[in-house]
Order: sequence, then C-alpha cells, then structure tokens
Amino acid sequence: MSMSGMNMGPMGHMSMGDGVPGLFYLQNMYWAVVGSAIAAGTVVNIFNQFLAFQRIRDSTLTPSKPKSLFFNTCATLTAITREASYATLSPWSVGGRTFHFAPLGPVAIILANLVVVLVFCFYKLDTTDQWKWEDVGYRTGFVAIAQLPLIFLLAGRQNIIGLLVGMSYERLNWFHRWISRTLWLTVTIHMGFWFRSWGRYDYITYQLKNDPLSKRGFAAWCILTFIVLTSMAPVRRLSYEIFLLQHLVTFVGFIAAVWLHAPAEVKVWVWIPIGLLVFDRVARYAWATYANLSIFHRSTPGTKYALWANRASFTPLPGNVTHITIDSPGIRWNPGQHVFLTCHSIVPLQSHPFTITSIPEDNKMEFLVRAEKGGTRRFFHYASKQHHFLGSGNTTPVKPVRTVFIDGPYGRMRALQQFDSVVLLAGGMGVTFIIPCLRDIVSRWKMECLRHQESSKKSTRLAATKHIRFVWVIKSRAQLSWFETQLQSVLSDVEECRRVQPDLIREIDLSIYVTCDDKLESQPQQSQVLCSQVQPESTIVGTRQITNPIEPVDTTDEKGSKKNGVSIHSISKTSSADSTPQNGCLPAGGCCCKTAIEDEDNNSIAEHQCSCSGHAPTSQIAQPEPEKTTAKAAPAKVHKLPVFSGRPQPRTIIRKVLEKAEGESAVVVCGPQGLSDDVRRSVVFLSDERAVHKGTGAQGIYLHVEKFGW
Repeated sequence: MSMSGMNMGPMGHMSMGDGVPGLFYLQNMYWAVVGSAIAAGTVVNIFNQFLAFQRIRDSTLTPSKPKSLFFNTCATLTAITREASYATLSPWSVGGRTFHFAPLGPVAIILANLVVVLVFCFYKLDTTDQWKWEDVGYRTGFVAIAQLPLIFLLAGRQNIIGLLVGMSYERLNWFHRWISRTLWLTVTIHMGFWFRSWGRYDYITYQLKNDPLSKRGFAAWCILTFIVLTSMAPVRRLSYEIFLLQHLVTFVGFIAAVWLHAPAEVKVWVWIPIGLLVFDRVARYAWATYANLSIFHRSTPGTKYALWANRASFTPLPGNVTHITIDSPGIRWNPGQHVFLTCHSIVPLQSHPFTITSIPEDNKMEFLVRAEKGGTRRFFHYASKQHHFLGSGNTTPVKPVRTVFIDGPYGRMRALQQFDSVVLLAGGMGVTFIIPCLRDIVSRWKMECLRHQESSKKSTRLAATKHIRFVWVIKSRAQLSWFETQLQSVLSDVEECRRVQPDLIREIDLSIYVTCDDKLESQPQQSQVLCSQVQPESTIVGTRQITNPIEPVDTTDEKGSKKNGVSIHSISKTSSADSTPQNGCLPAGGCCCKTAIEDEDNNSIAEHQCSCSGHAPTSQIAQPEPEKTTAKAAPAKVHKLPVFSGRPQPRTIIRKVLEKAEGESAVVVCGPQGLSDDVRRSVVFLSDERAVHKGTGAQGIYLHVEKFGW
C-alpha cells in the first residue's frame, strides 16, 4: 500500500492521460453508486411503510390485496424480485460438514459491489504494460481507502443505513463482512502491483526494510488479513467474547496503520470511519444511560430510591433453560426484537444478545436462555441455586433479584399485522422469536374486540391479518412447558374474539411437532439421555410434574479442572441398552419421530405415539390442571394443542395457507439452518408455482428468516 515519493495532489485531481479518469473522481463515482443503492433501498422502505399504513386503514374485506393498476404492478414486480432474491442453492455436505449458502439477493448485492470495485480499479489501464503497474497501484489504493466508510456504516448497531433501508444491524453485518473481504482483495491487488513494479529491479525487500510508507502499508495489509481470517464463522464461534475483544484491538491497529500510510489528501477517508464509530458509541451509550438509570423512570415500581432502573429474576426451566424476567422495564420494543443483557454480579464484563419473548402489553421483559457455555451457563447455575426445586409451584427466588443493564432494543422486520395470512415456523429455541410475533397479532385482535364491546361504533382496525398458522418443532415434549401458558391464552383470546365479532374472520391453527432432531438444541452432555431413552409415565408436562428435575453435573473446563454445577432435565436416566423398539422407537438411537408428516388432517397421525427423547403420551400433553379457584370463579377452559410425532413439511403447510389467502401473506421462520433453508426453498417454489397470481398480487409472499444462533 505504498504511495511514497509522489505528489498525490495532481494525481488525485487530474486525468492520468488518454481519457483515464482522476483518482478522486473515481472515489466520488464509487460513492455515487453506493449512495444510489442506499437511496433505492430507502424508497422501497418508505413505500413499504406507506403500504402498511394504507392496509391497516383499509375498511374493505381484503385490505392486503392491491386494488389499482399501480399497486397491481408493484405487487407483480415485488413477487418477481422476491422469487429471485429468496432463491438459494441446496446445502453441500463435504467430509461430514454441511455448508449452507446465502440467498441470491444478498449475494447479488455483494457481487455487484465487487464488479464496481474491480471496474474502477482497472478502467482504461493496461495491466500488461509494465510502465502502467504503478498507475494500477495508485488507483487501487485510492479505491480501497474509499471503501472504509461503507464498512463502518454497516458495522454499527445504531445503523444509519439500517434506519434508511429498514434493515437491522445483524443483517447488515453480513454485508459488512463481505465488503471487508472485498476491501482485502482490493488492498492485495494494490500491494501486488507495487511488488510487481519493484520486482523488476529486485527492490521489494529493500523497500519493506527502508521505506516507512511501505512498512506501514504492509503492516496494514497484515492486520487486515488477520481480521478477515478471524472473522470467519468457525473461528468467530469458538468464543464470541474473545472475538469481539480482538476485533476491536486489531481494528484500532489497522486504522492507525492506514492513517500513517495514507497521504494527507486522502486522510479524510480515515477520519470518516472514526467519526462513524464515535457516533455509534455515543448514540448507544446515551440510549443505554436513559434505559438503565432510574432517574428517567421514577414511575417504575421499586426504582424510587435506586440508582439503576432494571432488576431481573432468574428461574430454571426444563432443558437447561433460564427464564429471565425484568418487571416494568423503562423502554418499549416491538415483537421479535432483542437486547444485549448484562449482569455484572453473575457474569462480569459480558453482554449477550437475547430475544425478548414477551410483548410490551405484558409490562415485563422476558427472556428464555439456553445454557450453552460461558455466560449463559452461569446464568443457569445461578438460577438453579436460587430455587429449591423445579415443579413445586414455588418459583420465588430465594435471594433478591439482580441488577441488570440492557442495550437495545435491536431488530427490524416488516409489521406482520399488515398481511392477510401469517405463517410462523419455529425450531427449538427459535420459538423465542416467533411467540411474541404470534401474541402481538392476537393482542391486536383482542383490543379490537374490546373496543367493539365498549362502543357500538365501528372501531379502528389494528390488524389486517385474518389467518395465523403457527408451527413449532421441538425435540422433547417437556419443552412445550416453556410457552404452554401463552399458547393456551392465545387460543382463549381468539375464541373470545370470535364470540364478540362472529362476522369477522380470525383463524389460528397451531401444530407442535416432536422430533429427535439434535440440531434443534445443543448437543447433550454426558449426564443427558439419548434419543432412544423412554420417559417414565410420571412425567406430565401439563401439570409441571417432572421426575428428577434437578441433578448435579460435573463440567470440565478448558484446563481440565472440574466445576460443580446443576443441570435440569425433564427426562430421567434410564438405560438405553435394550434394543427392543418401545412405543414406536427404533433401536440404536433411531426414532420414528423423524418421519415426515405430509398431511396433518390424517387423524391416525395425531394418535401416533412416540416416546423418544422423553416424549409423554399424547393424552398427557397440553392438559394442565386448572389453578385453584373460589367456588364463584369458573375454571379456565383448557385447549388441546395438536401434537404430532414427526417432522413437518413446510411446503405443504405454506401451500394450504396460500390457497385460502385473499391478499399478501408473510412467512416467518426462526430455527436451525436446515429448517430455514427448507422454508426458503418452499417459498420460492410456491411463488413460482403460483405465477398466475403475480398479476394481481393476491398471493404474494413476504419471507423473513431470522438467524438462529451465531
């Protein structure tokens, strides 16, 4: 990355001859292209916001269906664009590892940026002419440093691009990584042509030893190479906390090396990223100060004389899951958003992103956190020690709640209440993202009903959604207890809405699939049971009665020393040596629950029982004992949740919803990569299959895939 010994003023502003554009002109042209792309995304985002506003206020029976030539045309173009951008290649399995590919839409954006960068690097330059090699070196250096602001714009949590185009920072972070790799390629070409020019005179070693600019440029390239390598997913997932720390340190070193290497005329491209980083930090800390200081939330119970506003309780749940609750938080959020949670008294100096499983109407912020390793496991150990035992009905912590700090909320997607039909699919812990989306729409239905009861006048519509399809794939029936209460409440609310307003269509279909898929959750520890083990009959999820709910477990750290901990399982330890099939389970860990279910309407499937992974018999599920009530109070109605032993077929499920849809539909999925890819391919196939509807937009499909884990 050397520009030594040259006056970059004339080189930057003036043409290099033969119609070759100046270096500063190419930098400006690159940002003209980037700015145009951001502007186009902003226009689309504004149009989508207007569309949602219009649908909610549409008084017709089909608010999500376009009703003019203009909106029909937009729906047609949208359907065609989505079909192309959602498409993805099938996963490749090599050496026991499965590689998943990004959708065509994001890939096309990255490839377009790469093409623009390479064109600007070599436009009207003859790379075969050795006397032009230094010109290529200058050009690629100028194009490389112009990319720095874009990389930092895509990296911040308080993201300006995300605000404009309607995308969350974690989605833009994927673009941040790939554009950083494009920068690395540009810098490598820049350095390579200078080496090529010096190599004619065997001058490379001399330059690196004696020229300060060459030293700094080579140091910047080495640091950037390290950043790119350590940002790869396998390395990043080894320890995310360590990755963040080293990423920050190496970033500072890279910026310093670039600033020392770059000539004065282009240092502005270094100051811009520094300014963006400062803006992101200041905005985050300012918001975090408001969210966590009690002085801004004096009306919140329990914070009148306290310094910090947010206190959390920790409760252990089956499956090594910690239930964290913050009562009366000082901020609002939307369904599907997440916050970075910090609790220094339990996990010092760590901040973890957790999806908010509650909705603002609950007046409390709830999280379900699986104990993996590091901070999440310490949360679970703390929760386990603070409770006498699980399933006793006493969930009051022994010790006081802990002070926590929240950063957020973060996360964006289109409002689901604007769609005619909504399909929600979750795998394992992915339900923490899906449940609040489900509850939000139903709460809007309920609010409409209350307004209808209070006033004889026609109430304002809060949701255009008519049909909700909810599918949750779990490994063990004990996991159903995480959200059984919420699901029962949802069904009761929908039933009440139908009673109050029988003329309006409000339908909800729930399905719970129990399967022995290890990818739905973390790999079991030695103390956990195998798929083929059978749960004793005394385990009843509905009444929270659990056999051996808390059992000690020894965990070994990286140094080989053992640490005492607590593990909660809803499955007792039974021997798996018997290879005789029991209740449909196959020997050697095989399980009938892996069978794909083509048609849920087949009653024989619902009656099929499987005891794999601690599954309770069908008759025992979703039948909790009603709470004790007085003689005057009527017991709450218990709805039977449809539970199937096997795997769902997303394509069949989505197709049935689309056949009844009278407007645009939304499909939201959160779970393992395999489930997300299956849903994505199903949406593309069904969109192409229903090409006859593209002209009317009656059955367009919006897809939102939430990433599962890191």
